[in-house]
Amino acid sequence: MWICVKWEWRRQTRQARFWGSLAALAILGVLFAYGYSQMRGQADIQAILGRVAGNGFFVPILALILCTGVILPFFTGVVGADLVSGERQLGTWNILLTQGVSPWRLYLGKWWFGAGYAVLAVLVLALSALVSGMVWFGMRGAAIPSGVMVSPAGFLDIVAVMAGYTAAGQIVVMTMSLLVSAFSRMTVSAIMVAVGILVFLSMLGDIPFLAATQRFFFTSYFSRVGDVLSYPIDWAPLLRGLEVYAVYMTLFWAAILWFQPFRD
Repeated sequence: MWICVKWEWRRQTRQARFWGSLAALAILGVLFAYGYSQMRGQADIQAILGRVAGNGFFVPILALILCTGVILPFFTGVVGADLVSGERQLGTWNILLTQGVSPWRLYLGKWWFGAGYAVLAVLVLALSALVSGMVWFGMRGAAIPSGVMVSPAGFLDIVAVMAGYTAAGQIVVMTMSLLVSAFSRMTVSAIMVAVGILVFLSMLGDIPFLAATQRFFFTSYFSRVGDVLSYPIDWAPLLRGLEVYAVYMTLFWAAILWFQPFRD
């Protein structure tokens, strides 16, 4: 299986899209530092962080809260949607199968690569924002919106927990996209379906009489990452989100086990 992971790594790293997405996330982390420096008077930012200013720890916190619902799922979904459909489009999937490689080994190898990319994307964004915040504003203890004073070590714990929870959500997005990819023979169609599912689930919450259905969708739990700011950390909403993620992961894998669409 790890040979399949290495194969997928070589295939993806030859594509400009792979490096371009990571570079875009790194640049985005720097842009959040600039945006944080301009936050005075912006009601949407003050609703998250209050009126705090001049602490670099809040840059990765803002980046993770604001990117976990749209930007990170987009990048992760695009990569996941290409993992199987890209092979089929190039005609290399059947070639791999004729070499005696098990379809399950290929699929698991691609899932591990996709999970690694999801974690890497979150880390690139968080570290870029953290370093930018450190250079621009410095790092020190400060009061969070609840009024609790948090030390620099406490802020590092907050950022680490937020990054871990965000990465878990992105792995679910990648698994969903990989499931879509397994049914598709064209990368563009797989990306459109995967991104369309994410947009559709997010839009349901904007329909008044369907708002109650949001609690059943994994996309609704991305925002729980903001609950980490209730320091000391309230683990209950995060654990609830992880439970929902685990349920969807089980459903996605059950669909693959049942339909086995990658067996050409």
